[in-house]
Amino acid sequence: MTTSSLKRNVKTRTSVSTTPMSYSAKSGRTTKRSTASKKSNSKRNERTAENLQRGDEELTQHLINLLHQNINPWHRDWTTFFGKGPHRNLDSGHEYSGSNPAILELWTALRCYSHPLWIGVGQAKKNNWLPRKGSKGCAIMLPVQITYPKRDQDGNELKDADGNPIMGSFGTFKYSKIFNVQDIQGITEEAEAKLQEKIRLECESFVPLEPTARLEGAERVLGAWSVPTTWAGNSAFYSPSEDRITMPPVDQFNTSEGMYATWAHEQVHSTGHKSRLDREMGGGFDSITYAREELVAELGAYLICARLQIRSDVVNHAAYLKHWIEVLKESPDALRKCLSDASRAANLICNLEEEQPM
Repeated sequence: MTTSSLKRNVKTRTSVSTTPMSYSAKSGRTTKRSTASKKSNSKRNERTAENLQRGDEELTQHLINLLHQNINPWHRDWTTFFGKGPHRNLDSGHEYSGSNPAILELWTALRCYSHPLWIGVGQAKKNNWLPRKGSKGCAIMLPVQITYPKRDQDGNELKDADGNPIMGSFGTFKYSKIFNVQDIQGITEEAEAKLQEKIRLECESFVPLEPTARLEGAERVLGAWSVPTTWAGNSAFYSPSEDRITMPPVDQFNTSEGMYATWAHEQVHSTGHKSRLDREMGGGFDSITYAREELVAELGAYLICARLQIRSDVVNHAAYLKHWIEVLKESPDALRKCLSDASRAANLICNLEEEQPM
């Protein structure tokens, strides 16, 4: 405590002694505050971990249920949806990023939504809107920082000169619920009219690219990827040993969009090379490693195609979906890890900075 602060205490509290505070007394007060702070951080970290586990389990089970029905939520006709734009927040207009577009696509397939517009409860309330009775929120991922006391090699907490614990931190995620606009209604007739007008204007504000522009954009982005592509044969695949992609000639594809979607899929595989993102890529067709890598490639290709406004004509064999179920059942956080890897791969190919999910 400084001399000036001690004088302020004397003026305002006559019972305070003018004798300088001893180090032990100061240390004791600091310890109480730091202990309370540590307990608060510990409880907050526990809540974050529990939230993450519940969210992982919920999303994973929903996806497993869809896959059991041979439904791949990231493969569908995009024509109608793209007329309304990407997944974004109705209130702010902000596009959801990171892994969240793929997560919202899962919710869309699960609940048959026809709008890519979403909103949080707090944002809705300020506009006199509320979730419809019986509706349920959809979880997305938001970044959070976890703090913890640093320790030495013997497990003892590290302290600073004043005896306070030295804290470290790392980034992780938590799940937060938002609602699709189809599950939102106005509290009054006036508020409902305002809601419907806002939805209409938001949809009309999005102007999709013309088909030619979409294909040119896809060629520009995918054609700039550093891994070479050989256009020959009848199969599309990536060879880690040669670090090369092989694609059938363009005229063998039913559509140009299908060709670019397939190319994006193989490019995502190539990001796993040890010189790039260094994912585990070994194993045969029936292995968990192979199935996990295929799920990453599927998710990554979806994220790339969404940015490029390219629809996918790639059809996944039922065996692929079955193997994805095995991956998801292996660990509750398997889907989140695959989403994270897919997002990093898509950012690398599209030459984007690492995005935080929003």
